[in-house]
Amino acid sequence: MIKELHHFSTKLVGNTMKVLSVSLGQPKESSCWLRIKKQAELLSSIGHEVELRFYSRKTHLSFEPPFKYSIIRVSPLNVHLKHFINTPVDKYDLVFCNLAPSAFICSLSRIRGIHIVLDNHGDLISEMELYGVGLLRKIYYSIISSLTFKASSRVICVSRSMMKDLRERGVPEKKLYCVTNATDLDLFRPLNEDEANRMKKDLGLEDRLTFGYIGADDKWQGVDKLIETGEAVDYRDIFFLYVGFSENMERSNNALYIPKVPFDRVKYYYGACDVLVLPRPSHKSAEVAAPTKFAEYAAMGKPILTTDVGDAAALVRKYKCGIVIDDNSPENLLKGIKEFRSLPEDELLRMGKNARKMAEKEFSMEKMREDLRKVIESLG
Repeated sequence: MIKELHHFSTKLVGNTMKVLSVSLGQPKESSCWLRIKKQAELLSSIGHEVELRFYSRKTHLSFEPPFKYSIIRVSPLNVHLKHFINTPVDKYDLVFCNLAPSAFICSLSRIRGIHIVLDNHGDLISEMELYGVGLLRKIYYSIISSLTFKASSRVICVSRSMMKDLRERGVPEKKLYCVTNATDLDLFRPLNEDEANRMKKDLGLEDRLTFGYIGADDKWQGVDKLIETGEAVDYRDIFFLYVGFSENMERSNNALYIPKVPFDRVKYYYGACDVLVLPRPSHKSAEVAAPTKFAEYAAMGKPILTTDVGDAAALVRKYKCGIVIDDNSPENLLKGIKEFRSLPEDELLRMGKNARKMAEKEFSMEKMREDLRKVIESLG
């Protein structure tokens, strides 16, 4: 259980519901699984009974989820029917679907009067466009998206930008609720000076203004543009730290690449950086998303360099906790890097404190819990 939940009362809010949390495929140690896990913990903390179910071609998981769960072996031809058969109305009150494909395969539950809540982490269609899929696949995913929005009783959006987009696409306002990615504010917290200095020394980052990116290198993250920019930077006092996607540890004259590290060690790499970067491209898939790393960046009390994309840019402006650049072109990324380089240390500290304040107000587990409670209670 996430530490920040320990002080919550377990008093029931309304009636206890039997919730089936459905995922298509095997869970992996990723931001997607982290959100699924948080949602299950939070729903349990307000008194609901939560069971996880994975529809997969395989019947063994790579790790043991900390909840009651089941795995049902399926194929594309039988997954809808198997879900319908294994989800009786007397056993479940609510099907909580993680991503649109899960809601699509669960849509038959509406015939039995079981509510479907879609947790919409991203935009399926625009993500496919970003990867240049063919026309037939785009049509297929467009149909899936349309049907899932109609079948779902509620659609959870991870950002205000996503809510706006879905309203414009005709999804009824009453279905839409915003539950953004929260983070554990006890785990992700500013390091003390000794911890930060020790980490900098261990990584060879002393006396360098270090710009960090910690996370995956998916196309919608835009880290390729940051790497391209960094390779052209010739300031000796500027350094770049990349963690999470390199296969091996590599070091160049101004950059260090480190493979994925254990989750409880991530905070130390955040803490070794002076500025954390969110270099997402100007694309709808990035516009409507809510990167988990943004909440973690803020919780660590670090200044943030972000492109003018989605809710993150608006929040950085609102809380004055970083610099917003127009897009992730190398020219604009370099402009932002130079602007940070020119700032006095006390301004960087002020931005970092503002970032932590933003995290406490916008990204606490308590806020996410309350937002989830409102979604469930709205079902009556």
